[in-house]
Amino acid sequence: MKTPKRSYYNQKRSFSKRILIIPIVVICLSVLMFFQWTRIQLAFKGYSLTEQNMILKLDDEEIKSFLNNDKINSLESWNELENENHYQEYAYYQKLHSQLSKKDVIAYIDTFYQKYYDKLKELNYSDDVLCQMMKKAQLSDFEYITKQNLNYQQTKSYLDITGVIYTDLKAYIDSQKQPLEAVLSVSYPFINSQNKVNRTYQIINPDSLATIIKKGFQIASDYIPNDLVTPNIIFSQDCTNRQLRKEASEALELMAQDASKENLHLAIKSAYRSYQEQKDIYDEYHQKYDQVTADSLVAIPGSSEHQLGLGVDLTSQSVIDGEWRFFGDTPEYKWVVANAHRYGYILRYPSHNSKMTGTTNEPWHFRYVGKEIAKIIHDNNWTLEEYVLHYGLGSDCLITK
Repeated sequence: MKTPKRSYYNQKRSFSKRILIIPIVVICLSVLMFFQWTRIQLAFKGYSLTEQNMILKLDDEEIKSFLNNDKINSLESWNELENENHYQEYAYYQKLHSQLSKKDVIAYIDTFYQKYYDKLKELNYSDDVLCQMMKKAQLSDFEYITKQNLNYQQTKSYLDITGVIYTDLKAYIDSQKQPLEAVLSVSYPFINSQNKVNRTYQIINPDSLATIIKKGFQIASDYIPNDLVTPNIIFSQDCTNRQLRKEASEALELMAQDASKENLHLAIKSAYRSYQEQKDIYDEYHQKYDQVTADSLVAIPGSSEHQLGLGVDLTSQSVIDGEWRFFGDTPEYKWVVANAHRYGYILRYPSHNSKMTGTTNEPWHFRYVGKEIAKIIHDNNWTLEEYVLHYGLGSDCLITK
């Protein structure tokens, strides 16, 4: 009769031991998770064991940043090259400049942190501001700012202006002009063609409807708009360039339809022209005329509005039929000048301000800028140059050639 009782006590003792093990296991797991919690979080983000080891070698603030931000793809690949472990900065800069190799990205970022970062922080540039500046800034720009000892309070009003040239910052400050006026007058004085062209800028992203293109502002020879279409409109018999960007084409079709309701029939004489086509025309004019005359009559290759796909030379059925010799004399011309802004077009080179535009009067050449901009230009009797001087550059990516 004693055996069952002993068995009962043994079972109770065994159960008590198992109960005691549970909190011990929980404590051990808790301790393990406490010391490995960061690794666990990184694993949940998708970082491999090797990548976790790379991150855990960094300081606490950098590790926290990895936990708070999106996962960096192929993090391990950065260690294929010698580097200083600025992994997030490498990934960020490569995203901004996808054409650069990893070697070039590492060289830029590591040099930036070696030579300029600490000094820029002393000058009160925040990390967010520096990241924004990296979209356009070369290392030489940061070198200039640090050598000139330009603090953020001095420069901040200029940094967000489209087309800011960092190496002109001191000149902006010294000009004592309002920020927009300072940037445009110092870096882009030849927006007004009465001023000498002292630099040439290449427009990397010429898709903006307000992009100004002329002597001093050029686009790449291989630039072709990606939305060229052929308008449903009359063409002159000798017209071989029949395409425009889609938005400009649709607006011109509507303008032509409305004009036809008044028995006025618009036609296209020339629309989109490639760089090579513009060069052929340019060379031809320079064979016929002297340099100054030719430059006033035809745009330098790479600086023609026709290559943008937004410029169009108009004529009319009445000129095609021989009723009128020049489009500028026709009722159609008068109607277009009065109404083009309603469709987003402007007369690009009016006779009253050829000194500003740098181009002699071209009553046939109209430029699509969109309805909002066209109305402002029309209501103020401005040229595109004057609009830019009041509102700033329309392209956000210019580089000095």
